[in-house]
This record gives sequence, C-alpha cells and structure tokens, in this order.
Amino acid sequence: MPIGRRGNAEELRAVMDLEEVLGLKDGAKSARDLGDWPGALADLQDALDVLDAMEDEGSEDIVAEIADTYGMIGGIERRWALATEGVDRAEHLDKSRQAYDDGFEREDRLGSGEPTTYNRINRIVARVLIRPSILAAEQGDIDVSAELALAEGLVADQIDGQRKRDPWVYCDLLTIQLLSGAQEAASTMDALVGLRPPDFVYKSLLDTLEPLAAVASSVRPQIASTVLRLRQMVFRSSTN
Repeated sequence: MPIGRRGNAEELRAVMDLEEVLGLKDGAKSARDLGDWPGALADLQDALDVLDAMEDEGSEDIVAEIADTYGMIGGIERRWALATEGVDRAEHLDKSRQAYDDGFEREDRLGSGEPTTYNRINRIVARVLIRPSILAAEQGDIDVSAELALAEGLVADQIDGQRKRDPWVYCDLLTIQLLSGAQEAASTMDALVGLRPPDFVYKSLLDTLEPLAAVASSVRPQIASTVLRLRQMVFRSSTN
C-alpha cells in the first residue's frame, strides 16, 4: 500500500471526522477516473488510516467503510495491473488480491442486513486473473468452487429480497455464474438486459469481464460470448 500524504494515523484521527474521510474517498474516485492511480491510492490509504483508528469504536458503519475502502483499493490496483506488463502487472494483481482479501475479512464480520458480497466476489476474480487454471479444479489457497457456490447463494437471496430490481446484483450473479460455468448465466444476462440498466452498468461489468475473458476463455468460453453481447449492448446504447 502507498504511504499516505497527510501524516501518521494518530495525527489524521485527531483532525479528521468521518465526513472528511468520506471526502477523501470521493477525491480518490476522481483521481482514479483521471488515471492518477498513485494519487488515488494515497488518498485511500489516508482514509484507511483514520478508519482503522475509528474501528475500536465498534461501529458496523465504520467496519463497512473499511471494507468498501479496501474494495476501492483492490479495484484501482487491478486497473493499474491491467495497464502494465510483466513483473509490475503481477505485483499490482497481488496487491489487488490482498486488498480484496482484507475487505472480505471486514465484510464477513458484518452481521446486520443483507450481506455485502463485493470483496467476496472480487477476491475470486483477482485469483483467476493471477492463475486462471484455478477454474479447472486446480486447488489454490481457497476452494474457488465452494466460494463461488456460497457467493451465488448469497446473491440469489438478495435478488429474492429487496434487490430484485437492482441491476448491480445481477452483474454480481452473472460474474459468479460465468466463473463457475453455470448454464444459468445466459438467463441472468437476459434478466439484466430486461431491467434496462444505464449504459454505465454495462461498461462497469465489461471492465470486470473483459480481463477475465482474456485469460480464462479456454476454461470458461461463455465469458467471451457474454463480453461480446455486452459490447453490442453498449454500442446500441451509444447509437440510439
């Protein structure tokens, strides 16, 4: 993780409240979207330092913010990895995996409401990008098949509950099913299209699936065909 830019954790905690930390995260999103990955990561590290100091207060809201911050770090490290090659790519992919693992550890401690699955899913995506062969029953440091099955059950429950019209949860379910090789992925894609989501939902899903298609299509060919369909959806949207 990069070193923050505003001082040590104790100093930051003394002068920052949660609202200011959320402002740091917003600034990190802006830097990320401009391609300033080091700047975005530095802002997020500062936010994380303060949130870690706040965690002793025992608030689930703080734990959720920490999980979300780790998820943001994982996503930026993944973008950085995919823009590089060789050793740099491997290093950033591993940092992405570690951030998602840390975020998942916090997610797994949240007991109220519907369970958050962002880090749970992306820690699997990170491992596939590092070693696609884990999808072909090669055991890694986690049981990918079992993790995918658990994640699918959690997300399916969310669709049956309050999120049945939320396109993002269908994106999560589709990603899981494509990684597991489930035949139901095609009907999940149909359901997503039926919700008529904004174009940025398709683009965000493409950002996740295109790198997977590049490394894992020989193991999961349905990923590549889904990416093709998503590209067609984005093209149609842009021409209407």
